[in-house]
Amino acid sequence: MARHFDLGDARGRERMMRDVAKLLRQLRPDLMADEHRHRSPAGFGSWAEHWSKAVAVELSLEESESRHDHVGIWGAMVCRWAREQDAEPRFLAPALAQAFLQSERPLLTPSLPRDLPCFRLFLPKATLYSEEGPEIRSVLVADVRAMEGWLPDNFRLAGGGLACVGLGEDGATQASSLLDPSAKAQQPEHTDFSAPHWEWDADGVKGTAARMEQLCVHALLVQLYVPELVSEGEVPAAGGGKGFGGKPAGSSAGKGGEVPRPVWLGKDYQLQRQAAELPDLPAGSWQRGHWRPLSPLEDPLAAPLEWVEPVLAG
Repeated sequence: MARHFDLGDARGRERMMRDVAKLLRQLRPDLMADEHRHRSPAGFGSWAEHWSKAVAVELSLEESESRHDHVGIWGAMVCRWAREQDAEPRFLAPALAQAFLQSERPLLTPSLPRDLPCFRLFLPKATLYSEEGPEIRSVLVADVRAMEGWLPDNFRLAGGGLACVGLGEDGATQASSLLDPSAKAQQPEHTDFSAPHWEWDADGVKGTAARMEQLCVHALLVQLYVPELVSEGEVPAAGGGKGFGGKPAGSSAGKGGEVPRPVWLGKDYQLQRQAAELPDLPAGSWQRGHWRPLSPLEDPLAAPLEWVEPVLAG
């Protein structure tokens, strides 16, 4: 059944993260220089919160190593990689997020273009929660192939794929890696990630990781193969506060001194709908989407892909 969370405890941990941001500004102003480089549109977690959480995770590497916390170590390395790569934010529109969750997840093949070594996926509110309860508002997504020559020698990778590191509202890290692109055994037992199935998932870790991977894989493929769903929006107005997400007077917007326009995935996307006329497709049910090779004459593992969108009946 759906899990119940201690919201009071979650709010306390969020207050703790605000204190961490203040401390980071004092102790590591070099790493916090881009805290106000971007502004998030309404309905998303703020860029400043995301940045301070990612810096905090990066700086926790030594502690994670001392505790042999492999999730923490991997999360710290991905956060550092994203910072060094100047990974940009992508804001996923709610309708497109819903369509992603109703589409089959394809295998990631070694021939996948390497155009995106890393990006930061900002999720609309109430899209993803950790197994402990707090919401995950952003995920760092890295192409493991691009990291292979950058990682320390003691890292052993099982191949290509994606590394996904979700940053929780309480500062916790949720990591998932799709390291073997051809191992079908690593694919989830079911591919329906709509909210009812996810909330009833008895294995919270598996449910969170699978849902996070689902969103990240489709976000990557849309940027590679469906450029018409990638667009710029208007720069949101600056916040007036001086707290966790507010921008102190006189502070720089980051590199270049100007706030970039937010890049959307599916800003104007509308779900595909059709009348519920078929007996095997009653109202409220989905005809699931999928990815297929653009040309049946090419090697299906190397051909460009096209997205067959999911369709909602009714």
